[in-house]
Amino acid sequence: MKKLLGLIVLLSLVLAGCSFQNQPQDSKTQTKMIQKNKKVWNKKLKKAQKVEFPGEKILSVPSGYNDEDMSLSRFKNGSQLVVKARVVNLEPELKRVLTPETKASIYIDKVISGDKSLTHSTIKTEFSGGLIRAKNYLVNIEGQYTGKQFGIKDPQAIVYGQTLTKPMPKIGQTIILGLNKYRPTNDHQKKMYQKMNLTDNFYIINNPEVTFWIKKNGEYRLNNPAFYQAKNQSKYSNLFKITKYLNQNF
Repeated sequence: MKKLLGLIVLLSLVLAGCSFQNQPQDSKTQTKMIQKNKKVWNKKLKKAQKVEFPGEKILSVPSGYNDEDMSLSRFKNGSQLVVKARVVNLEPELKRVLTPETKASIYIDKVISGDKSLTHSTIKTEFSGGLIRAKNYLVNIEGQYTGKQFGIKDPQAIVYGQTLTKPMPKIGQTIILGLNKYRPTNDHQKKMYQKMNLTDNFYIINNPEVTFWIKKNGEYRLNNPAFYQAKNQSKYSNLFKITKYLNQNF
């Protein structure tokens, strides 16, 4: 009888824990946490030197994107999970090699498409760009260190790199994007993400140069600024229709 009562109590605690995880996060607690994380992240950014490669300022829409095939249903069906979320933390991946990436914790306010049980939960993803050791980033094809060309003599220095067509959201910003559950394609990738502590509860952004919106000044905008160039604004009407829909509904 005692064993049965023990199991009932344990099951109740487990269920209570699961229920708690899916409760809306208190706004004051979240705001306080975001401000703390933002302070830590901005302090790291301030210490790092920004690296810009020649030609990096060129903005473009991905060559494979076909606006005629784009629709709201295709956007939803193209990802396992489409969410409205808030960026609550950013963490550097200093063990990265060649391509800087940033580990992000995002809190899901609403599941637009996909597993509704993830509403009010925090998951992990990655944003392009971020902090990386100079020796892992500033090298040529022969593996020789090239940081001195950028005025960075110390190979151990932390630098900041970015991709302008996939700019990183700030901590505290609201985003809408499509995600796929992480599935390693090979042992090398699996080991790499294990080093970053990105295995459980980790989702990969689907098509970040196209279907990724960030809320700025009360309005969702496509994260790739190339779409807002004068020559492009009339060429991608279907994608801008989705943007209008998101602003009207979320």
